[in-house]
Amino acid sequence: MELAVLDLGSTTFHLQHIRVDEIGRFSTTLDLKRSLCLGTQVFSNGFIDGASWDACLGAVWELLEASDAAKPARRTIVATSAIRSASNGADLIREIERTHGVEVRMLSPHEEARLAYLGQSASDAVGGRRVAAVDLGGGSVEIAVGEGTRCIHATSLAVGALRVRAQGARAFGREEARRAAVRIRGVVAAPLREIRALDPEIVVFGSGSARAARKLLMRSYSSAGKIGPLDTASFREALNAHLGFTPAQLIELGVDPARADSVLAAATIMLEIMDGLGVPHAYVSDKGLRDGAALELYREHLARDRQPLATTAVA
Repeated sequence: MELAVLDLGSTTFHLQHIRVDEIGRFSTTLDLKRSLCLGTQVFSNGFIDGASWDACLGAVWELLEASDAAKPARRTIVATSAIRSASNGADLIREIERTHGVEVRMLSPHEEARLAYLGQSASDAVGGRRVAAVDLGGGSVEIAVGEGTRCIHATSLAVGALRVRAQGARAFGREEARRAAVRIRGVVAAPLREIRALDPEIVVFGSGSARAARKLLMRSYSSAGKIGPLDTASFREALNAHLGFTPAQLIELGVDPARADSVLAAATIMLEIMDGLGVPHAYVSDKGLRDGAALELYREHLARDRQPLATTAVA
């Protein structure tokens, strides 16, 4: 069967189709996104303005049209931090639902953390160990701890990469990085102490922001790429070497233009989390929220199939 997940995020609106084979293995068959950076506008003004509203509706129209053409068996649409934070975010959801005859699920912070954890639980890097799964988004960071598919603790922190960069200077320099680190530390310190007490065996980052940060800062290392291990000391050294780079310079280094303004802020958040958890190493995964939403869809499908058929009395 084919499952579809449309994630209305703070940086991108991202559609992923996932095919499940006869033994339950997942593989991506369609991966499309529109880079809107909605959070940049929302976290500065508190609402979705007219231009962003129209861009959102246009992106949803295009992505749902592509999804419909692939004829998925089941589909879910989820909205996260930027739409959740906007004063008129619920109005946008109602407009999408009315126009397309679909249901959009505005995720609570806890639901977002749980689904991101569920997606990470399938990562090869986790391997059944107790994991702290970190979903680093544009508007918030969701952290969940668990074993296997069982999430035992989840929290949401309002320190996403776009939120940290809202109304910041054009280049993310040393002084802004220092101020951002102090602000982030004030938000994450107490929640991270709770997570540390749960003794996770591995810390795994997901999301496009984390993958963009790793791709940029680890590009000169033997383990270069979007996913793979992170050494805290090397990551810090690489970040310090890039502070003050303009978005244009970062784009020249291969950063997606939609993330060029926030990628160094994302790396700063990652370092504060690794420091707060006291870990010398972490991992960046290719799994995350959409994988968790797809797995939940598949579980619901299996649960329905297992229900006994209703019997009807015949007179």
